[in-house]
Amino acid sequence: MSESSGFPQFDLILLGMGPDGHVASLFPGHPVLQEKQKWVTFITDSPKPPPERITFTLPVINSSANIALVVPGASKAKAVYSTLRDGSQNPISLPVQMVSPGGELVWFLDKGAASEL
Repeated sequence: MSESSGFPQFDLILLGMGPDGHVASLFPGHPVLQEKQKWVTFITDSPKPPPERITFTLPVINSSANIALVVPGASKAKAVYSTLRDGSQNPISLPVQMVSPGGELVWFLDKGAASEL
């Protein structure tokens, strides 16, 4: 348990990222991006199948000591570029920009995902 946040503190969370910049089941523009109290929440209107999902919330994800973000595929290159190089911050449209752990965030990209860097 993180003493500063009151949320569970995992040693490591392994995340992926979708082409739209979503992580976990935290999709662009979705109200769950604003959840600050719950550890876990659900959605019933996912823009990608399946429509019903459960997910950790951003406070739990960001309380992690470390996060490994594994991003394969050229379809994700634009979101990778926008997050790592572009400098423009639009976290509601690109939820991966809201990932900010207390420790390290390490990106693992394949050639396709890194193609616009």
